[in-house]
Amino acid sequence: MHHRYVVREIILKYHRGEPLTDEEKAVLDAEMANLPADEVWKRIRSQVERKRAPVLRPWYVAAAVVVIAVGVYRYIDRRDKVVAPLAEAPVWRAVAPGHYHAELSGRDGVEVVDSAIGGQSAPYPVSLPDGSTVTLSYGSSIRYAKAFAERRVVLAGQAYFNVVKNDMKLFAVEIGNRTVQVLGTEFNWMHYPGVPDEITLIKGKIRLSIGPFQQELKPAERAVIHEGSPIRVRVDQMKDPEETVAWMSTPPSIKFDSTDLYTVIQRLAQYYQVGFHVDPDLRTGRPIDGVINLQRPLQQNLDQIGEVIKDYAHIERKNGIIEVTD
Repeated sequence: MHHRYVVREIILKYHRGEPLTDEEKAVLDAEMANLPADEVWKRIRSQVERKRAPVLRPWYVAAAVVVIAVGVYRYIDRRDKVVAPLAEAPVWRAVAPGHYHAELSGRDGVEVVDSAIGGQSAPYPVSLPDGSTVTLSYGSSIRYAKAFAERRVVLAGQAYFNVVKNDMKLFAVEIGNRTVQVLGTEFNWMHYPGVPDEITLIKGKIRLSIGPFQQELKPAERAVIHEGSPIRVRVDQMKDPEETVAWMSTPPSIKFDSTDLYTVIQRLAQYYQVGFHVDPDLRTGRPIDGVINLQRPLQQNLDQIGEVIKDYAHIERKNGIIEVTD
């Protein structure tokens, strides 16, 4: 039997509360033992989304939340040097359409809130113990200690932060080796696999730390972080910083302001969970302005972009992949 199928069946069995054999426990333990915190969503998609469908199927949700939970357990294990037994399954409860919450055991107790794996769930505001608010976008999660003594959260995906000011205690947001520290401010952080990180400051001041890189951002500044060795960070002054939180608007959307074609296609493919290819000669130049409505089908948005670039490029969905050619 195919290994991935076996893993999925064990995950579902575990979620239903059915006892696992020693062999099944070993399989699940081995599968998730070294799952990095930032790879949780990527692993979910690779294991439980065989074929993307417009509506999230119930077993997708069941399997997804278990994978998230096991991944978070492993994260806690590495921090506290305590091995959490598989039998201590967290209890997930729906808090809004597409959003789930669980309290996990650990040194301080950890709150976890996750939003839909694929597709646009309605933005969901999470109220933190200090009065700060984190609004989650699609395919996102946030983790924090229940006691919240350190004012520290771990983010995956995208969220808008409205942080209550506390002159005596900084507020920290972490993703891998990246940290943002603030006193009181509003900012948006986007961190999805396959696209550059974007941190946009709306109000206040934040201090960005990526390894040896340190920089303070000012209102209306956006830091774009490109993976590589070394990591490249570009800071832009935005004419309209509010465009970065268009995903919170009605209808949810992505706004492009003088954005290169490659980035536009990259963001679109990331949202709809499809592959893409852009001819190298078309990746720069001819910036694009516009608004993509995320509630529309992919083909309708491709048609919209096609009208914008029709004088110099052709766009189509071919064999499940977005292709842009000259």
